[in-house]
Amino acid sequence: MWLRLSVLFFSVLCPCVAAFAVSPQKTHLIAFEFGPYINKNLPEGGAVIAGLKEMYRKNGQELVVTFAPVIRTKKHAAENNKFDGYFPATAENIQKNFTLSSIVHSSSWGLAERTDNPVRWNKFEDLGKYKIGNVIGYDLAAVLIPLNAAGKLKIEDGPTDELNLVKLANGRLDLVFIDEGLFDGLLQTSKQLQPFKTKLQFNAKPIEHYDYGVAFKDTDRGRKALNSFNGVFDSKEFAISVGTYLKKNKKLFE
Repeated sequence: MWLRLSVLFFSVLCPCVAAFAVSPQKTHLIAFEFGPYINKNLPEGGAVIAGLKEMYRKNGQELVVTFAPVIRTKKHAAENNKFDGYFPATAENIQKNFTLSSIVHSSSWGLAERTDNPVRWNKFEDLGKYKIGNVIGYDLAAVLIPLNAAGKLKIEDGPTDELNLVKLANGRLDLVFIDEGLFDGLLQTSKQLQPFKTKLQFNAKPIEHYDYGVAFKDTDRGRKALNSFNGVFDSKEFAISVGTYLKKNKKLFE
């Protein structure tokens, strides 16, 4: 009798248990590489991705990140339904039908230059006489777009920030458009740039200052992912996590 009741009880209970044994809430982002901070060849995808994943795990959730070239990241984010958003993004260059998350990183954006040839400029038009490197797919600051559209900037596209900086150090470019935090991170960690650490510096006059976040789709699922991200993100905890990651993986950059 008790055996029959037990069997009956568990046959009713098991479907309920299965219903509660759901997998963690998952957010799927697509990102382009950003030095040691976002990099598919580094453990957990780099310092920033590792820090974000850790916060998701602590809150019983999961963050999945797919990497793509800069020029394809926004396109894939908009067209592929498996992605909830893309990273990094700013309020200035965010795509239509996307919403920016809490701020993950703030940094100046401007010009890298050679230490033996610092560039002094007052207005944006002054930059027109220089050959300036930019990574294919990177957005120019909005203040520069009219000049570029009018053909008044000499921009040479390159595949990566590292290659642009090597060309700068070797005198093949006069300047390079780059985020200051990324520039500092690359000089500290890139083996390719080690011979040029003392030859390069960030120009004294930034062009813009940006707050970077994650761009989430304006869909029901995207808005849920946005609320989830903003709920787990803690700026102080994140900064500590990034610093810890870089120290822990210091040998990878030597």
